[in-house]
Amino acid sequence: MIALVGALLFFANGASAQGVPSFDATLDKASRLRHRPVYPKQAISACVSGTVVMIIDVAADGSFVDAIVEKSSRNTHLDRAALEAARYWKYYPARDEKGEKVADKIRIPVDFEAHESCWSKQVPDTPARPEPSSVERDPPRWPAIVEENGLSGEVVLLVLLEEDGWKHAVRVETTSGDPDIDYAAVNAAENWKYEPALLDGKPVRTVLRLPMRYGKGEPAR
Repeated sequence: MIALVGALLFFANGASAQGVPSFDATLDKASRLRHRPVYPKQAISACVSGTVVMIIDVAADGSFVDAIVEKSSRNTHLDRAALEAARYWKYYPARDEKGEKVADKIRIPVDFEAHESCWSKQVPDTPARPEPSSVERDPPRWPAIVEENGLSGEVVLLVLLEEDGWKHAVRVETTSGDPDIDYAAVNAAENWKYEPALLDGKPVRTVLRLPMRYGKGEPAR
């Protein structure tokens, strides 16, 4: 299961072919988390999933110019959802050898898991949970603002788990109101291993609702 937050790959060959140098344009991860692609209603009943690979034009000032689908998910609704989300992300422009900002293109894959309603067809006898050793080994790394401003609260995540408890995807169900705090929660949950849910003694796919506290109190439970 590949997490909704995918790796960035720079678009070099195509950019050079169009006369646009490719250096270091990047996507702000917090803005991607804040404006996650919305799983389209038209795809829910079909329980479709897939990966959309987009090529995004970024202007020299970092603003969004345009986005096209390089590789389709094979579902029009998923492709459109990814393109729409890209319009609202924040980008950092590339810089040339002199340090000056330049226009660029970047390649960004967006993974769509099947809607969570497709995962919990039956209520398991034993719910899934994070492995304690995994949580202890890689606790959430909250942003400095939490301690500096004495903040506390909760982020609620949805973790879509395969039967093996290892492959999973993470989504924010209830935001903290701060994208950096949300990102820290998601990043931690993506690195954990989970004990899968059991139904009649057998592991099953399921959705785990995972509250994570920051500031005062336990960091996760």
